Amino acid sequence: MTAYRFRVKFDPDPTSLWRDIVVGADRTIAEFQSAINPAVGLDQGHLWFVGEDEDYWDSAVKYQCPQEYERSLGGDPVLRTERLENADEVTIGKMTRQLGLEQYDRICYLYDYGDEWRFYAILKEDLSDEPSDKPPEVVKEKGESIDDQYDAPGTGESDPPLPDPLYSVLPETAVPVADLRELEKRDEIVHVIPLLSIETGFGAVCERFAIQFEERGYVLENFQPGWQVVEEVDGEDKTEEELLSALADAVREWHAEIAEMSGAMTGQHFDEETVEAMHVELEAELERKGYGHL
Repeated sequence: MTAYRFRVKFDPDPTSLWRDIVVGADRTIAEFQSAINPAVGLDQGHLWFVGEDEDYWDSAVKYQCPQEYERSLGGDPVLRTERLENADEVTIGKMTRQLGLEQYDRICYLYDYGDEWRFYAILKEDLSDEPSDKPPEVVKEKGESIDDQYDAPGTGESDPPLPDPLYSVLPETAVPVADLRELEKRDEIVHVIPLLSIETGFGAVCERFAIQFEERGYVLENFQPGWQVVEEVDGEDKTEEELLSALADAVREWHAEIAEMSGAMTGQHFDEETVEAMHVELEAELERKGYGHL
């Protein structure tokens, strides 16, 4: 009884397009791949491989699609610089053991050697209560699927548009917290929650915040320069409190993702206590608004 939850992220824009996929340990890498492509909007007509970390072509081991693996058998093994495996024969469980994968470790996936669609997958969880033969299933997602596969990756509009009225009120840099507080006076805005405030000689400014409208909520991050929507929550059929609760969960999810990205860049491991510390402003704001129980 073991399955794994991977977060598969589009390498050129990992915060805007990702899919969480749960797959049983006894399912093959090829079966896992067969769930990724339709989930992100790609066909199945090209060669591909899965490799270590984010090494792509430099990976020391490549789990090749069956068609390529069969061709590779005819090559001179002395000239190979990597170990080749058949993705149709290696299970997800075997791959995790071979690569020594632990929570938050990564594998890479390259599809179509011409256009080179690049994805990486973070091992989010080892699910001991799920069956080992569980077929791959998308359990959570963010971002629209790729709508034109034969455009070069990363050339389209990838940043989600800012919701009104933020176009007119947000500067390209950090926004004063006082200005965010003023937004709550607008009829169409229910809640504004500063999440990363910094004290300056001109008062507190904010680099991250959440905003709730009547039917939708957003988490925004300042990527210096320019604001981007990093999480979006649909509030259809939700009460005000239910939407706020979902928005708070989205903030916590984003904080965990920030810790993962920081860990990958620095080589450090950020534990749950570190992530919890990132929630301080969120929890204080919820308490101030009378929603400390969320």
